[in-house]
Amino acid sequence: MDDWQIDVAQQIAQHSSGLQINFEGKPQSRHFSGTPSKVPQEMPPLKLVQLIREGYQAYEEAFIRISPPPASTAASQEKALSSDEEVGVKVRRRRRRRVPD
Repeated sequence: MDDWQIDVAQQIAQHSSGLQINFEGKPQSRHFSGTPSKVPQEMPPLKLVQLIREGYQAYEEAFIRISPPPASTAASQEKALSSDEEVGVKVRRRRRRRVPD
């Protein structure tokens, strides 16, 4: 990951190959996305996918180093991830089924 230059303030990750990913939102939220740009033409598609994944990971790590999540949020996320309970819908009462005659 040494090949990446991350600018969290500008929300940009740039690889030494020239590939650039412009991010929107905050990592690990519903509103986080990245758009690759400046893709080298000779780059094979699988290499591009690999670099995009690395870019996301490098950006998320840099984001967390600069602005770590609040302790309460981190603890609640950790608790939610480690919980073995299933989340479902609770039914208060059931309707009677009509049985055809």
